[in-house]
Amino acid sequence: MKMRVLLLAALLAACAPQPLSMQERGPTRSVVTGAEHTLYDFFEAKTWDIFTVDDNQARFVIEDGALVGYVAADRGYVLSTNNVIHDDVIVNATVRQREGLLGSAFGVVCRADNRGNGYYFLISSDGEFTISVGTPVRNELFQLVPWQHHSIIRQGFFENEIRAVCAGNYLAMFINDVFVAEAFDDEFSSGQLGATLGAVGKPAAVRFDNILLRSAILRGPR
Repeated sequence: MKMRVLLLAALLAACAPQPLSMQERGPTRSVVTGAEHTLYDFFEAKTWDIFTVDDNQARFVIEDGALVGYVAADRGYVLSTNNVIHDDVIVNATVRQREGLLGSAFGVVCRADNRGNGYYFLISSDGEFTISVGTPVRNELFQLVPWQHHSIIRQGFFENEIRAVCAGNYLAMFINDVFVAEAFDDEFSSGQLGATLGAVGKPAAVRFDNILLRSAILRGPR
């Protein structure tokens, strides 16, 4: 039974600068949706990591047909992966914080390795988002797209849908069916699918449900 926790110095970057506003335009690359791989509805764990460690300081469990993560405050990100290697994928996930303070962060990870490195598509319950990457040579996530506010994110303990695109070196993020950002990075070409959360101020719990994994084909400029 495995668990992964990244001890990251900065969980959120409040009031981060917004040098690139991608909210006013659409994606610059065309990605075709391939065949459906798997719908994880979590009526059973299947291949996902389920664990409890450090006297309940971090855990992932299956509850009421969902994958639920718990983590103590200011411990970095805790990660559960599906233990299947993928390359070019589109991931949809319904996420909802159900305990903790506003400002805790959570989302999905593509191309994760066994140390928790990979591409992080995160939102916070106070209305911000980022695309970030964890690499073997860094002690904290590097923000490919800086933390920034978007009005499409439902703040508080409400459901949001994240769609993450990882196709070739192209990364794109949609929230509630609205394109919010894209980035390019060559660090990882394959890896596992993950669900992740981090807490600020007090412990947090996040529900992950109906995670849909599909193949992706990058077609070049739209």
